[in-house]
Amino acid sequence: MKRNIHKKKSNFGVWLDDQEDINIYVLAKASGISYTTIAKLCNNPNYFPNFSTIAKINKGLKELGKSVVLIDYFDK
Repeated sequence: MKRNIHKKKSNFGVWLDDQEDINIYVLAKASGISYTTIAKLCNNPNYFPNFSTIAKINKGLKELGKSVVLIDYFDK
């Protein structure tokens, strides 16, 4: 998936764009987090989610067969 080079993305957003088998919709369904929250994670490099949100997304990624330490993608 090609991304718009003029739009600033978070590190997590860049990683998610590089995945061929996962997109925001699939991750939202697997994690139980809303599309809007995941889009904010991907598009706002200054957004830092609550720990519970990180835990749910990690659980969703694990269900999708991805082994990712999500906290590594946030700069705080």
